[in-house]
Amino acid sequence: MVADTVPSNTLHYDFAPPPPLEIVPPIAADHLVHLLTAKCTASLQSGSFYLDQLPKKRDKPLKFISKDPHNEDINIGYGLRFVETPDPSVIVTFLFGIVVVVGTIFGVCWSVVERDLQSAWTIAAYFVSLGALAVVTWQVRMTS
Repeated sequence: MVADTVPSNTLHYDFAPPPPLEIVPPIAADHLVHLLTAKCTASLQSGSFYLDQLPKKRDKPLKFISKDPHNEDINIGYGLRFVETPDPSVIVTFLFGIVVVVGTIFGVCWSVVERDLQSAWTIAAYFVSLGALAVVTWQVRMTS
C-alpha cells in the first residue's frame, strides 16, 4: 500500500464516487480538519456523505498483526491516518503556571526564613519574568 494513492485493485472496495477519484484521499486534509473542528449541524449528524466517500472493504474485515507482517491472515486496507501533535498553547499555559507557582513559593519561603520581604519578592519577580520570557521564546520558536 502506498500513501495518497487509490488501491491498485478496487474490486474489493465500495467507493462513492467510484474510481477514478479526483483527489486522493477523497476528503482533503484541510477539509477534514475543518469538519472535526467546526460546529456540528443537523445535516452533518444525519447525513453520510463524507462516510460514503471513504473506501470500505467488501469481503473480509481488516486485520493486521504487527508481530508477523507476512502472515496469511492479514487483510490490509485503505484508511485514514490521523497525526496528532501537542497543542503549544496548552504547554505554554502549563509552563507559565509552573513558573508563577514556583516564584510565589520562593517569595513566601524567603520572606519567612530571611524575614526580608523586599529581597524575597524582588528575586521571585525576577524569576517569574525570566521564566515568562523563556516560555514566550519557546512558544515563538514552536509556532514559526
